[in-house]
Amino acid sequence: MKINIRKMVLIMLAVVLAAAVLACRTNPDDNPDHRVTAGPEPTGRQDVIEVTPRVTSGEHLKLFGLHIYTVNATTESVINQTVMLSEDTEITPALLIDYISEALKDESINLSFESVEYEDGCCVVDFDDSIFTIASKSASLEDAVLDAIAQSILDNVDGCLKIIYRIKGAAYSTVNRTFDYNYVYMDN
Repeated sequence: MKINIRKMVLIMLAVVLAAAVLACRTNPDDNPDHRVTAGPEPTGRQDVIEVTPRVTSGEHLKLFGLHIYTVNATTESVINQTVMLSEDTEITPALLIDYISEALKDESINLSFESVEYEDGCCVVDFDDSIFTIASKSASLEDAVLDAIAQSILDNVDGCLKIIYRIKGAAYSTVNRTFDYNYVYMDN
């Protein structure tokens, strides 16, 4: 018995269509413990969005948009980005650098750090060897990364007045830039 290809394709298409129709008929509201919400609900503040999680106990999660800076690797320029955070999140230099590093990974830029210290309005960002890879690509890419980090911290950390860069505990020095040990890269 020989089934031609056209009939086999039609049978497979019918099976897929039947599965799709059955999947669409499933109603997630059938289980009252797992309610699905339509989406964010605006609150009184414009920068805060109240979100009901997909599986809820009736509690709302309040989020706000935090503006940070990151880098477009193609144009080697600083760009603005918004990340959504819980309303009760403490904004620290380390938190901002984590978000910037993650955003840079989307641009195939891997950046990591020895440490991030913040005290008395001064943030000291200590890079590891990853900054050398960025600096070797181009001076403008290195500048964009340094600017994005500094501007994000100065704009978002209350009381932060200056940014100092170092590499592995020593003065910042790459093929493009050399700064004294306590050189203030950017200040408010």
